[in-house]
Amino acid sequence: MEKLITVKDVKARYGCSTPTARKYIRKCNPHMEDPLATYEWAFKEWEQSRLKVENPKDRKAIVERIESGTTIVPRRW
Repeated sequence: MEKLITVKDVKARYGCSTPTARKYIRKCNPHMEDPLATYEWAFKEWEQSRLKVENPKDRKAIVERIESGTTIVPRRW
């Protein structure tokens, strides 16, 4: 069975509020509504789509920091 990401997981990862975590999960494709959750691979794809980095080496460094457990909130410019 594939691992599911829940609102609680997103809140812990990003240190955000419950409504924000719910919004992030709803942007993942596919996601489930009752209970609100998404697959781990779908959440990672959504995270990757938010990382707008021109240099692939920079992207790799950012992904390594995210996966190491450091809190990073990707921003859009």
